[in-house]
Amino acid sequence: MASAMLPASPGDEAAPDRSAEAAEPHRSPVALALSADGTRLLTANQTANSVSLVDPKAGMVLDEIPTGEKPCAVALSADGRRGAVAHWFGYDLAILAVGDEGLQVVSRVAVGPEPRGVAMTPDGSTAYVTVGVANEVVRVDLDRAEITGRVAVGREPRGLALSPDGDRLLVGNNRSAEMTIVRTADLTVERTIPIRGGANFRQVAIDPTGEFGYVANMENRGLATTDRNIDLGWVLGQRLTRVPLASAEDDYATQSLDPQGQAVGDVHGLALSPDGRFIAIAAGGTHEVLLLRTDRGRLPWRTGGARDLIHFSLLGGDGRFRRVPVGGRPTELAFSPDGTTLYAANYFENAVQVIDAEAGTLVGAIDLGGPQELSLARRGEMLFHDATRSFNQWYSCNTCHSEGHLNGEQWDTMNDGWHHFSNISSIESKKDVPTLRGVTRTGPWTWHGWQSSLEDAMVESFTKSMQGKPPTNEEVQAVIAFLETLERPRNPFVGPDGSISEAAERGRVVFSSPKAACDTCHSGPEFTDGEIHLVGLEDRRDVYKGYNPPTLVGVYDHDPYLHDGRARTLRDVLTGDHAPDLVTGLGELTEQELSDLIEYLKTL
Repeated sequence: MASAMLPASPGDEAAPDRSAEAAEPHRSPVALALSADGTRLLTANQTANSVSLVDPKAGMVLDEIPTGEKPCAVALSADGRRGAVAHWFGYDLAILAVGDEGLQVVSRVAVGPEPRGVAMTPDGSTAYVTVGVANEVVRVDLDRAEITGRVAVGREPRGLALSPDGDRLLVGNNRSAEMTIVRTADLTVERTIPIRGGANFRQVAIDPTGEFGYVANMENRGLATTDRNIDLGWVLGQRLTRVPLASAEDDYATQSLDPQGQAVGDVHGLALSPDGRFIAIAAGGTHEVLLLRTDRGRLPWRTGGARDLIHFSLLGGDGRFRRVPVGGRPTELAFSPDGTTLYAANYFENAVQVIDAEAGTLVGAIDLGGPQELSLARRGEMLFHDATRSFNQWYSCNTCHSEGHLNGEQWDTMNDGWHHFSNISSIESKKDVPTLRGVTRTGPWTWHGWQSSLEDAMVESFTKSMQGKPPTNEEVQAVIAFLETLERPRNPFVGPDGSISEAAERGRVVFSSPKAACDTCHSGPEFTDGEIHLVGLEDRRDVYKGYNPPTLVGVYDHDPYLHDGRARTLRDVLTGDHAPDLVTGLGELTEQELSDLIEYLKTL
C-alpha cells in the first residue's frame, strides 16, 4: 500500500510469465447486467476483451464475443434484446444485439478517454456513460449510435444508476469523493453531495422507490498505519453510503461495515433487491458478499459521518448482517426479479456465482472459462487484491493503488521513517499514493527514494504499510510479475500517428529550456532520473532528505500532485510551491509558456 512502491528511474526487469493464459485467457468478469425477467445476463470479461451471454436459470454460457479493449461496464435493456458495453482502454461504447443464443456488435460510439460506467433506459433507446478522464457523463442515442449530450460532473466519475422513473442519474465521482445527481430531461446537474473522506466509489444503485441512492465506498480516516489505529478503524474503513434523491437535502448517511478484529476489505459492487428487503455488497479484498437484511428492523444510519466500527445491533445474530464467503474477488452484483437470488461476477473465479439471498449461502457458479493453471503474474495479482494479508484484513495493496494505478488519496504509512503521533491527524506526514504503472522501471522507490530494492519495498509494504506477515520470496516475485503486466491506456492528448498539438510542441521547447529546465530531473524514457533532489518542499522532521522525481509518463491522470497531494492540477504544480523558477528554472514563465508547458506535459 501507499508510498512503498513509488516509481522513479529506469531498470531492466524480466518479462512476466503469462504462458498459462496464452491459449485460453482468464475472463476476469468485472461487471454484469441482468434482464428484467431474469433470463439473460451479460458479463464484461476484462482480461479476455469479451462479453459473455449467460442463461442464469440454466447455468450455462450461450455465447461469447470479442468486443474491445478492457470491457469494464455493461447494461441491458429490460427485454434483454439490446446490450451496451463500455471499454476502459478502447474509449468507446459497443452496442450489442442480443439474440436467443448469440451476441453481435452492431455499432460503436467513441465516447472519450476511459469510460468506466454505463446505464441504459429500460426501452433500450438511450445509454448514459461516465467518462473518467474527461470528468463527464455522455448521453448516447443507441438507435442512431451517436452522442446527443454531455454534462460535466466530478473528478473521475465511475458508477452510475438511472432512477426508476428515468428522471435522474446518480453518479459516483471517485477522485473528488462526490455523488452527483443529474436531471436527464435537460442533462444538467441538480446537486452534488460531497462525501467526507470518501474514496474508491464503484457500483452505485437507487432503491425501488427512487427515494435514496447508494454507494459502497472506502473512507480515509487519516491516521498512521499502526496496528492500534488499524484495529480501531482510524486508518480507513468500509462504508455503505446513502444519499437523498427525492429531497433537496445534501445530508448523507452512512453505515460502517467493519467488525473489530475481522474487517471487510475493498467493497466494490452494490445491489438492492427489487422488493427492498436486501442490500448486497461485494467485498473483493475479503472474498465475500455482505447481505444486509432491511426487513428485520431499520438500519442504524448515521448522518454526516460514520462510526469507527459496525453498529453492535447488526451483530446480534438475527440475520440482519451476513457475510457470505465466495472466494476469489467478487466485483459487481445483480438480484433476480423476485429478490431471492443474487448473482455475483467474480474476477478471480472466472465465474458468475449464484447466492441464495434468503439463506445467505453460495449455491452455485457458472464457469465463464479460463486456464486451469495460474501464471506467476496471476498469482501476484491475487496477492495484490488480498486484504487478508493485512492486519485483521482491513485493506489490500489495491485499496490504495486501485487497479494498479492510484485513488487520489494520501496516507501516513510510516514508510518515510516517521509519523505523526496525534490521534487527531497525521496530515504532516501523509504521502500521496503514486501510480504503479511502470513501477518496475522507475527505481529507486518511495517518495524520498531511499529504497533501492523493489523486492525490499514489497516486504515493507506488506509488513509496515499493511502491518501483515512478511511475504515469501515467491510471493514477492509474483507481485512484481503482476506489476510488470500493468499497462497504461493510450494517451488521449496524442494523435493515432503520435502527433501532438502546436501548443504542446511549443511546450516541449519550454520543458527543456533554461527558463524551466524540467529535464534537469525529469529525463529518460520514464521522465525521471532516479536521483534524489532538494526541491524546497522538505520538512525539518524528514528522516530522508530530498525527493525522488516521479515519472511524468501519463501525468495528465496522476492528480493530485506532489508528495503530499497539495496540488490538485498541473497548473497548481507549476504556479505553486513547485514552480520551475523555485526549483531548477532561471525565470518565471509567462502565461503563454505556462499554458504550452501544461499541454506538453499532458502528452507524455
